Amino acid sequence: EEEEEEEHKTKDVVHRPGPVVEFDYLMCEECDKAFMDSYLSNSFDLSVCDNCRDSESKHKLITRSEAKNEYLLKDCDLDKREPMLRYVLKKNPHNPRWGDMKLYLRLQVVKRSLEVWGSEEALEEAREERVGNREKLKQKRFDKKVKELRRTVRSSMWKRDSSTHQHSYGPEEALDDDDNYRKICSTCGHELTYEKM
Repeated sequence: EEEEEEEHKTKDVVHRPGPVVEFDYLMCEECDKAFMDSYLSNSFDLSVCDNCRDSESKHKLITRSEAKNEYLLKDCDLDKREPMLRYVLKKNPHNPRWGDMKLYLRLQVVKRSLEVWGSEEALEEAREERVGNREKLKQKRFDKKVKELRRTVRSSMWKRDSSTHQHSYGPEEALDDDDNYRKICSTCGHELTYEKM
């Protein structure tokens, strides 16, 4: 009986329809048409409809390391500077066991780099300075390796003779009547005295 009453109660619940709300349509920045939903507006908060999305050039996605190397941005510029840049996580295509890639919208990264560096010229100067420093460091490493190689070659060419000298004695000479004799080395002049019994 109790089960039947519970079933009755659940059947009696009636949901009233919600109030009708007009949709907030977004206006596309490219074609000026109203649209409701798009990939760029959901992922990157950019008002561009899917029809106008140009994923090859203007709305291209770039990796975090590419954004840091190409536009000389730091982690704090991407993560902490307001407003934070939005990104999409994707599996790494090179190795699925590596961490997920953070893909940023190139348009927003370029805008952020101009905020950080002030102008395109300042960014280019900083990029050239980094390339120059990298070349100097490369040359310094090369010179260090050459110096080390010269040192090893020089030390391997010079070898100290550590073998012991073998005396080659000449004929023995009698010193006196007490049976004392001596021999002299023909190469170094070492004198060996001994007594014969």
